[in-house]
Amino acid sequence: MMNYIQSIRKKVGKDKIILNFTCGILSQSGKILLQKRADKGTWGLPGGAIELGESAVGALVREFYEETGVKVTVKKLLNVYTKYSDSYPNGDEAQVITMLYLVTSETSISTNVFTSDETLELGVFDHRDMQNITIVNQQHQDMINDFFENCFPIDR
Repeated sequence: MMNYIQSIRKKVGKDKIILNFTCGILSQSGKILLQKRADKGTWGLPGGAIELGESAVGALVREFYEETGVKVTVKKLLNVYTKYSDSYPNGDEAQVITMLYLVTSETSISTNVFTSDETLELGVFDHRDMQNITIVNQQHQDMINDFFENCFPIDR
């Protein structure tokens, strides 16, 4: 099946569209796993776009593995983030709706050896470490802050 986003982009070009994403927080000992993204060279939560016919949970399990090499089990929905816009290096524009889930790992995390065409590096960070890295966008920053503050406002 053709990539859903690519098929939409063929019709609308770079105009702003609504995209549905899913992200996961894998937390161990007060730290969370982040990926350094190949598209922007900045850090973010693992996850990605929901393909046509796919559930949010199914997309998260697939995307998390593709981006980290870690198999996860989805434990619970933490929040839905709806009011964010993003632009991509190729000029595409989107309003990004993201479902954030808490996940647990079924496999070990190897931050020093995993890379892919989407991931330059993996890292495990606590809240203080976030001051020393660049987060990909405001939506990811808010999701991370909400998690560490254990506060999930409904108007995001």
